[in-house]
Amino acid sequence: MPNSTIPTKNFQVCLGLTTIIFAVAALPQTVVAAEFENRQTAVKQQESREQKTELQAQNHRRDLSHNASDLQPRSEPTLAEKNMEAQLLAQEIDLNTFCRNYPYNSRCTNQNPTPEREQKQLETPAAESKTSGFALSAKASTLGFGIEGTGAISPNFNGRLGFNYFDFSIDTEKSDIDYDADIQLLSATALIDWFPSSRSEFRITGGIAYNDNKVDATARSAATLDIGGVEFPAAAVGQLEGEATFPNTISPYIGIGYGNPVKRDRRFTFSIDLGVLFTGSPEVDLNATGPASSLLDVPLVGSVLNDAIEREEEDIEDDLDGLSIYPVLTLGISYQF
Repeated sequence: MPNSTIPTKNFQVCLGLTTIIFAVAALPQTVVAAEFENRQTAVKQQESREQKTELQAQNHRRDLSHNASDLQPRSEPTLAEKNMEAQLLAQEIDLNTFCRNYPYNSRCTNQNPTPEREQKQLETPAAESKTSGFALSAKASTLGFGIEGTGAISPNFNGRLGFNYFDFSIDTEKSDIDYDADIQLLSATALIDWFPSSRSEFRITGGIAYNDNKVDATARSAATLDIGGVEFPAAAVGQLEGEATFPNTISPYIGIGYGNPVKRDRRFTFSIDLGVLFTGSPEVDLNATGPASSLLDVPLVGSVLNDAIEREEEDIEDDLDGLSIYPVLTLGISYQF
């Protein structure tokens, strides 16, 4: 009996040790499983709270009113607040500005601009709708003082119509004869301006001009007159009168300039033009009114005086030949309507 008891006790000890070992080995897995279950529960609770919060926010936004009357305080306003409200309602407001600041106000239901409309308003200058594309100019030039109208044809082209006039007298000397000269400047212009760039005011100009510029001259009194290299007694020649005119009554014009009188963003414009008018070489006509003029049909006397006058005309024409290309410098100020 004593020997049979020992194996039984040893078996019990081994069984207890085995149970302890299995319990210790299974403990971490049990702890991990419990921790995982707790985390899953916490995540589900958090998701439930977030869903509940989002649902409440959606209900709040759906029930929120943007009507101006709903935004007023619920309490009864005081007398001072009523007076202030009446004054504000009586004032005129700019709805565009108001609705940009308060886009959800009930007054702005039909006032909120689309992005395309806002972009167009930004790109359209305020002065565009206020200018007519027509300007009137006052000018001073080598053609005289004038007035000119300018109209826009396209962003790169303008058309101009102008009129110039000036009359003045000078004392001059030609071929050893002193003259009292009366210079008359009279012209009308029709021009086209081309702007190579619509953003620049530099332009190239071409057109035509009606040219009636001329010079009337009268020789001063003297004892003798040197006409064409021949001296004649003043008493015989009498009054020597002359006229200088340009052969091209319709004269082409070409030039450059700076300034656009019909630019959209302004009323007043200063401009400058530099060009040439192709007038042709001036033609001179001289006439003697004294007793010798009645002898022009006499072969000897008439031939001498007539040849002398022709040579004098040629000499004066040679002196004025540089004006066949007439320089034009113009300064102007314009107002656009």
